[in-house]
Order: sequence, then C-alpha cells, then structure tokens
Amino acid sequence: NFLSKFLIFSIRDQPDLTAPGVDILAAWSEASTVTEDDTRRTRYNIISGTSMSCPHATGAAAYVKSFHPTWSPAAIRSALMTTAIPMTSNNNIEGEHAYGAGHINPLQATDPGLVYDAGEIDYVKFLCGQGYTIANIQLISGNSSSCSEETDGTVWDLNYPSFALSSTPGKSITRVFHRTVTNV
Repeated sequence: NFLSKFLIFSIRDQPDLTAPGVDILAAWSEASTVTEDDTRRTRYNIISGTSMSCPHATGAAAYVKSFHPTWSPAAIRSALMTTAIPMTSNNNIEGEHAYGAGHINPLQATDPGLVYDAGEIDYVKFLCGQGYTIANIQLISGNSSSCSEETDGTVWDLNYPSFALSSTPGKSITRVFHRTVTNV
C-alpha cells in the first residue's frame, strides 16, 4: 500500500536506520551465478552491504508489527528510529548521513513509549509541498489525490521522527518544526 512504500524508502537522502549487513552468510538458488563476471555457481556466499541490511530491517519491522498489528508503517518506523542504538561519527566520517537514527533495536522498539504517526494525507501534503505534480502523486498513492492550499505541506511539518535543516554558512536561520507524538 501507499504508506508501506514510505516505510521502505527514506524520505531524505540518508538512511533512517542501520542494521546488520556485513559478512552475512547468504543463500540463493544455484540457477544464478556468483556475480555477472564470475560464472561459478554456489549455494552460499558471504556478502555485505545495504542489500543485506534490508532483510534485517524488514524483519525488525515485522517483529514490531507482530506485537502491534494495528500500527501504521509510519508508527513502526518511528518505533524503530526512536529506540535505535546511537552510533558515533568517530567510526563513520559521514556521520548520521551514513546510519540515520542508529542501529536497530527490535526488542526496545516493541515498547517505544511515544511514536510519530502519519497517514496517507500527511504524505500527500508533503509531496504537494515538495512540488510533485498531481499525476506523480497519483502514481505514488494509487488514488485521485490532489493538491490545494489545505494539502500544501512542508517537509518541516511531516510528522516524522527526525528533523533536517539546511543552512548557508554565515546566515542565521530560524525554523519551527511541528510534530505530534502518540503515547503507546
């Protein structure tokens, strides 16, 4: 559905979270080769990277969903983000642009205390405010959404468990972020 697409794809140009993804023993069909250039066929291989982190993060989301079947994808993402284990930029020069809120902690995410929830209209407002065309929004949402003054939102007002702000060096900036939390 529409909202699950936003659970999978980060709204920003950085990840929401990080998950195990280094030296994972992975299995796949012997019908495919090890790589495009290596035509050997194996049953298992050690692989690393975001393609290995994705199943772990998806499993963590499914785990949280098993405890809270009525939670939206946005609430699940919020629970995972707000309970993540903080990481340090000492190990990653990209800082939070490389790991987002931190390393997933599925056990803690089942009882986050507060969540930032969002529904389809919240994302439509966000997309309208970002200048997406009605045709593009309809492709994403699968319904006849439209942009108007009421649905023209800003990135600052999306009920999302993080904040992002860009600035110009030497220029003072003030921004108000609106968020609503739900006690779960």
